[in-house]
Amino acid sequence: MTPLRVLIVDDQPLVRQGLASLLDLEDDVQVVAQAEHGARALELAQALNPDVILMDVRMPVMDGVSATAELRRRGGPPVVLLTTFEEVEDMTGGLNAGARGYLFKSAEIEEILSALQRVHRGEQVIHPRVAQLLAQHLTRTPPAARSFHPQRSGVSSETDGGRFSRPRESVLTEREVQVVRALAAGHPNKRIASQMGISEGTVKVHVSSILGKLNAGNRTEAVRRATDLGLLGDAFR
Repeated sequence: MTPLRVLIVDDQPLVRQGLASLLDLEDDVQVVAQAEHGARALELAQALNPDVILMDVRMPVMDGVSATAELRRRGGPPVVLLTTFEEVEDMTGGLNAGARGYLFKSAEIEEILSALQRVHRGEQVIHPRVAQLLAQHLTRTPPAARSFHPQRSGVSSETDGGRFSRPRESVLTEREVQVVRALAAGHPNKRIASQMGISEGTVKVHVSSILGKLNAGNRTEAVRRATDLGLLGDAFR
């Protein structure tokens, strides 16, 4: 039986090495490499073509959400995200980026192994606590403001005397509104990342999401449509 080839990505060496040691004890698993951040994971994924990637969410240089989105764009291997934090924004970001699994670092190694195997078979694995938090988020948040929608549809709308396709999501998330406000102020990705305390890769993921939700072809058009829809407040009109 061919072993499952796994790439481990985490900025903490002890976590990487600990996971690798435990997974290497399994006869049907082979840890092919370890990476300290998402950018290095992209390089190794291209060079080694692992079956599954087990990746931390929050890392320097390039975080797990940004790396997952880029891997999905490239048609790379499936990703299981692993985190310590119960942040709904991380969860929605990771799943929207294309993660096939989402677990906590407190999970038993058997649970992690099972998730890797199931994701490799094409299944999606979400920890029950993650599902609970997402359900609470969807229940408490008005439909127009929800940031995680498995299905979206487009209909036509009129604005400024012309017609364009209504955004697949009529309202941006709070973080995306912050990003589009920064875009409206003319700030580059590097400055936005510094101001918001996130990586430039994450800014790029947010910008991509904003363009998609607003059906905009570029940043300027996204700002205009966000303004037309009243998402940025009267100060931007």
